[in-house]
Amino acid sequence: MFNHHVKTTLARVQNEYAQLLKTTSFSLQDLFNYGDFRLDTYCKKFNPHPQSAELTQQARQFGEHYGIWMENAKHYISCVLYVFPTATFERMAAMVKNNAIDYYLNDTMGREIFRNLTSRQQLNAKHLIYRMACIDETLETVDNAHPLELANAEILKDIQQTAPPEWFSQFLKLYSYHIAVTHKDCNVEGLGFIPTVDKYIEMRNHTSGMPHIVMLVEYSTGVFLDWQWLARIKVVQRMKRLHKAAALIGCLMNDLFSFEKEVIDNDSDSNLLMSFALNNPDMSLQDIIYNSAAIVRDLLMEFMDVAAQIEKKCEQLSASDPVKVSKLRIHLSDLDRSVQASWMWQVYTKRFKRMDSIWEETQLQTAEKVS
Repeated sequence: MFNHHVKTTLARVQNEYAQLLKTTSFSLQDLFNYGDFRLDTYCKKFNPHPQSAELTQQARQFGEHYGIWMENAKHYISCVLYVFPTATFERMAAMVKNNAIDYYLNDTMGREIFRNLTSRQQLNAKHLIYRMACIDETLETVDNAHPLELANAEILKDIQQTAPPEWFSQFLKLYSYHIAVTHKDCNVEGLGFIPTVDKYIEMRNHTSGMPHIVMLVEYSTGVFLDWQWLARIKVVQRMKRLHKAAALIGCLMNDLFSFEKEVIDNDSDSNLLMSFALNNPDMSLQDIIYNSAAIVRDLLMEFMDVAAQIEKKCEQLSASDPVKVSKLRIHLSDLDRSVQASWMWQVYTKRFKRMDSIWEETQLQTAEKVS
């Protein structure tokens, strides 16, 4: 029953998209802005990691060594070079290599690819993902492990050796869960049900990998949060809200940027806009766009508000506990840059650029079209 609903909804969205493409374009920035807040102003001073070229080359060499390098990966791994612009070179090297692994999984057996694999390929992918997701803190691999498993274990060991044990334990839990739930058929047919919009957002948070990426904000500079101290100053819940908002901004903003690639090109229904469409059969695509963008806009508002609350607490404690306050402010600043990166990378990466797009930010310019 729901398969018919998915097919007819997908066809309706694609037809409405074709009509919008002829007559309308949307500025994602305008959709995300609110009040006096402007994304371009907010991101004005942002720059990616200064050693991006050397780090990309390291990721390439690592990927080629294990036979997992894909040429388009250079556009994808540039994401972490945006998200962690203040990271030390050694920590950044581990993170770009980790990102190269995630990219290989995404573009060979990811949520929009898995359904198009053969039965044999799907079975092999399931076994590989299961083993990778079940790796424990010993980081041992099975005999005759796939090169991808060996690459994964190597990078996890690098991260483990340069992080507090309790931090790494939580990171490994989130990272492994991301691996387990992401690289399979996340479309309605694969799930066996139509998730509500709220349920989709909950699932998307983990399939995106953003929760463990937000954790890497601490790892990137080696400034780790003292959660016991945060409990004493009563900001634990606000910090968790801030982390979740940062994660959701990244993944749901991406759903709008990648809507054309996923839904229009690859017939995927695992996307925020399709979730709205499936749960609201009478909603036009234009209204779906407005409602989807409103979620991101509300998250940006929440992030700014909660960050301001924590900064106010820093002001109150700066004289009595200057060292811990300084470290907390570093974390807030790094989180701020990660949110800026969610916008900047998706605007400037070539991953979402196309000849014709309903988004002003992803339309190829004339010179790009010619080249």
